[in-house]
Amino acid sequence: MVVEDERHIARYLEFVLRKEGYEVTVVHDGEEALRQLPGVAPDALLLDLVLPGVSGMGVLESIRSDRQYDHLVIIVLSARSSSEDTAVLANANVQAQCPKPVAPSTLIKKLAEFGICPVARI
Repeated sequence: MVVEDERHIARYLEFVLRKEGYEVTVVHDGEEALRQLPGVAPDALLLDLVLPGVSGMGVLESIRSDRQYDHLVIIVLSARSSSEDTAVLANANVQAQCPKPVAPSTLIKKLAEFGICPVARI
């Protein structure tokens, strides 16, 4: 699942991932992500931190408080990269953080590092 409010970035990520063979669901805010998460059951979540309504950090907090999502690989995509953010993300069990704009090869490599291969649900 791609959670990105900037529609051009969301379309770009969807295009890149589908081209590589991933099954992709795109949502544009945190509330929609939390609503759709149970039905979509993704293997990975590509999450922007700055979202309207429920922020990316709010999405993380909700997901990590629910044991059914312990398996979910979370990769944060953000233009923000302070040491404080990095510490908070590490405490939230975020597997990786990629700065935006993210190169397609970097994103695909990160997914593969965590065993998320084509035909997986993102």
